[in-house]
Amino acid sequence: MTRFRTVAAISAAALLGVAVLAGCSSSSDSTETAASASAESSTQMLPPVIITEDQTTATCAVGNFLDIVIPADKLAGTTVGTDQPELVELTQAKEEGGATFNPGGTCLAPGEATIVVTGPDGSTRDIALTITE
Repeated sequence: MTRFRTVAAISAAALLGVAVLAGCSSSSDSTETAASASAESSTQMLPPVIITEDQTTATCAVGNFLDIVIPADKLAGTTVGTDQPELVELTQAKEEGGATFNPGGTCLAPGEATIVVTGPDGSTRDIALTITE
């Protein structure tokens, strides 16, 4: 009978140990998962709003980036401007590290703005931009 109690006590201790470990690892895993998800969502970048050559309107949310597509043969000498610099911050086309980048920008605040794209030949194209929350 003493042997039976010893085996029962060892079995109970083993089960208790497994339960404690399972509880700890489960709690730790969910905490790590939540922390990982939180960090991932706070550092996740939204894709840019692509404005193609034939578009005259576009919509973006505050915080979104814009990519204004310009044909490679017209990229040099193309400039962009806006009538609402407090709503949209624009960047000019550039060459950096052997790569060329389209003009673009960042949507700063809700409202409506016009982006004027001026080609190297002096031609212009207006893009009506709506910025949402």
